Amino acid sequence: MKKQTMLVICLISFLLAGSSFYAATQYIDALATEKLFAPVVKVAAGKEISPFEPITEDDVVLVQEEIDEILPEAARDITAVIGKRSTQTIYQGEQLLTTKLTDSQLLPEKGEARYEFPLLSIQPLTELRKGDHVKIWVKYKSLAELQDYPEPVQFKKTNDTAEFLFESQLASVRDSNGTEIYTLKPSLLPSPDQMDAVFNGSREKPQSNSEKKYHDYRVQPTALPAFLGFNLTDREYVILNEAMSYGMLQVGHIMVSKEQAS
Repeated sequence: MKKQTMLVICLISFLLAGSSFYAATQYIDALATEKLFAPVVKVAAGKEISPFEPITEDDVVLVQEEIDEILPEAARDITAVIGKRSTQTIYQGEQLLTTKLTDSQLLPEKGEARYEFPLLSIQPLTELRKGDHVKIWVKYKSLAELQDYPEPVQFKKTNDTAEFLFESQLASVRDSNGTEIYTLKPSLLPSPDQMDAVFNGSREKPQSNSEKKYHDYRVQPTALPAFLGFNLTDREYVILNEAMSYGMLQVGHIMVSKEQAS
């Protein structure tokens, strides 16, 4: 066999061996990637998902993430999150957790209407966030203040301290300008002087240092809350209006199961 022919055969064999090795390494890499990485939905670069704003295709991206870095409740399919709303702010690069997404727009159901009440009439007992299921109580005024009051008509007064009225859902938290701020903490409630400034449109009085440092694990308020909104039946609205003349409304968050919330 000629020397030139031998060189050609060697070259071809070398190329075949090289291509086989490359294909094999690519296959192994693909297997490794399949085992070590998985798709997960994240907030796209330069985007931020605001609470209760519909999620669009531009807001999210599907990326390959190390399996060890994927959170248990992270969404794996973009179509599963489009149109849903987040219950808190999600920043760019963060994974979208299905437990923090909702289909609910908190619109009044049949027989209900949206009513908003000034925070001057309500005392939150816990952190409250738009969408929370709550219990509403009335804490009575002192016996001396109520001595000339008739018995309530719309609800029954069974003791001298407080009365449970009904359960509801917090549909809105707004500042004095009507802007939705979604959440509030009891410690963030202003003093009477601060509340007066809020209702008069003043923002000159700064929050205390402790208020600035107080972190809401749900959503950090961007302004002082001034109004709470509920979806109420006519009967519930009448009850609240009467109860406010007997004392201060108290509202507390209650935990509900996924079955109850759906």
